[in-house]
Amino acid sequence: MSQRTRRMRHGVGMTLGLVALTTLVACTATDPAPTTSSAPASPTPSSAAASEHFLGEWVSPDDAAVTLTLSADGTLVAFDGCNSHSGTWVGPNGGTIGLEFTSSTEAGCPEGVVPWLATSDGAIVDGPEVALTLFGPTDGETGSLVRADD
Repeated sequence: MSQRTRRMRHGVGMTLGLVALTTLVACTATDPAPTTSSAPASPTPSSAAASEHFLGEWVSPDDAAVTLTLSADGTLVAFDGCNSHSGTWVGPNGGTIGLEFTSSTEAGCPEGVVPWLATSDGAIVDGPEVALTLFGPTDGETGSLVRADD
């Protein structure tokens, strides 16, 4: 057998060996460490009744087009007068819920419409008329909503 033939066989053998090794490693690779879910935690039995206080559709007393709907599964959908939003909510924790808006449309707002809703990151139900007061990252009030008429 010539030296050239030996080199070719050696090269083919090395290539097949690398392919087999790569396949073996790919098939036996361990799963990465589990990650924590960013999905909101389901209300615990002790907080379930308190959570129900927040559930449902809320609307701006100044503009019925501005809405926020909080669902029992921890999701939210909203419309601020020009953009639609979705996300999650958690709580209540001490009477306050956390809001996270994760997606939004980016329509231009008509003159005079201030898209304040998605700047909110929390809310509290208060007052004798049961208003949902929303606040932003600096805990300043961003707006207020009331229960939608059913």
